[in-house]
Amino acid sequence: MLLSQADLRHLMETAFVPMLCKCTITPDGLMSLELTHPGTHAQAFGMNGIQVAELDNGRAIASLVLGIREKLRLRQVLAMTASSFR
Repeated sequence: MLLSQADLRHLMETAFVPMLCKCTITPDGLMSLELTHPGTHAQAFGMNGIQVAELDNGRAIASLVLGIREKLRLRQVLAMTASSFR
């Protein structure tokens, strides 16, 4: 399954709702993602250098999305844990 760059960007930008996601793909096939909180617009997560060529099927895309969601969840847990020690 090869998606167009526009379709892949749309898929990635909607995968993290309600967070805002900006997805850019360079001409040499590298993707960057920037996730921000919808209310504060503070950056929650950023990732660069994702090889678009490796996202050649649904499983690869789902794995990337799930990995990023897990990192976001862990950051939330760490932030909540750190704030409870203050």
